Amino acid sequence: MGITPVVSVSGQRICRLAEEAADAPDPEVALERLMELRHELAEFERQQVARALTAGRSFGTIAGAMGVSRQAVHRRFKDLSRRRRRSEVPPSPEVRLAVEYAGEEAKSHGAAALVAAHLVVGILRTGDRRGAAALASAGVDLEVCRAAVPAASPDDLGLRALLSEAVQAAKQRGGDRIEIEDVLRAALAGRHASVSGMLEAAGVSAGRILQELDAMPADQPDCLEA
Repeated sequence: MGITPVVSVSGQRICRLAEEAADAPDPEVALERLMELRHELAEFERQQVARALTAGRSFGTIAGAMGVSRQAVHRRFKDLSRRRRRSEVPPSPEVRLAVEYAGEEAKSHGAAALVAAHLVVGILRTGDRRGAAALASAGVDLEVCRAAVPAASPDDLGLRALLSEAVQAAKQRGGDRIEIEDVLRAALAGRHASVSGMLEAAGVSAGRILQELDAMPADQPDCLEA
């Protein structure tokens, strides 16, 4: 029996906003929902570009799917796929997006520092098919986790340490870049106080998330572009 796909946070919001706009009795309310929908669609588009780049698609292939020029796509999304430095284990485009979201989360909540828990929230926002799907399947709710992210404390190792641990996780599995799964496993290893505190407040155990992650089917990218 296959695993039921989990609809991403953006996917859920897009469906809800479209329905609310269509059903709105007041045109002003409908327009407000359409503006929110436009923003959510732009975010969803960025997520799908990150997913395509992570799967190995070229900017040219993505441009063809979007019906625009390669230059236009590269100009908008080049920050998701930077050149790799020698001896570097780079983050995948989806990891880059998760870090971007983590920064937005920290800023929007006026956090003194970006902590590991912000990156877990960022992973949930990416909607990737393993990490975010495992979090959602385990019952991790975006808004609950946002409210449960604790303030930075001296015993929190922080984002830099988490990414260093993710590099080691990537190397252990023989990977040549950091994937979302590497970051999530490092975050759930119990060494980051902000993640432990957030999950405790949200009523979800790290073990449950890891069980869901282990049950997720492995990614099977096809028709990859060099």
